[in-house]
Amino acid sequence: MIEKRILLTGGPGFGKSSIIEELERKGNLVHHEIAREIIQHEVETNGESVPWINIDSFSEKVKQGRIMQFEKGKNVISYYDRGIPDVIGFLMKDKKEISADLIELSNKYKYHSKIFITPPWEAIFQRDNERKEDFVAAIKVHKCLESIYSTLGYELVAVPMGSIAWRAEFVLKHS
Repeated sequence: MIEKRILLTGGPGFGKSSIIEELERKGNLVHHEIAREIIQHEVETNGESVPWINIDSFSEKVKQGRIMQFEKGKNVISYYDRGIPDVIGFLMKDKKEISADLIELSNKYKYHSKIFITPPWEAIFQRDNERKEDFVAAIKVHKCLESIYSTLGYELVAVPMGSIAWRAEFVLKHS
């Protein structure tokens, strides 16, 4: 069986999760954004592992969740809503220290060499309970993600703007 881990990244609110949901609807194996699940759980339980209270604890939980998702991608073709290096990108945006462990894990757990990145698109951008960044902060995250994935040697493929179905087809066609 073929093993291929296809990753979507980009700033928050630029359409990644909608594309992932469309890929899933079309019958593809997907791994949803783990950070959103962690934030929802922490808010429901009055926990502090959310990015606006304890970014370090939150980042550790996200990292562990993404490693678990990565491990589930053995011997299959699967699509990921963010990857392990995204943790670095978000920490970079907040000017936090990046541990050698996190860099090592990003080099150990490699996704397909082509990374799909959703560019800033203000017309679809929305904040919600889990996405606290405004559009300017989302662009900063996006730039940090471009930087870390390029530094790690990935080829960044911009997902053009269009309908969700069209964007999902673009990802399928170019993966």
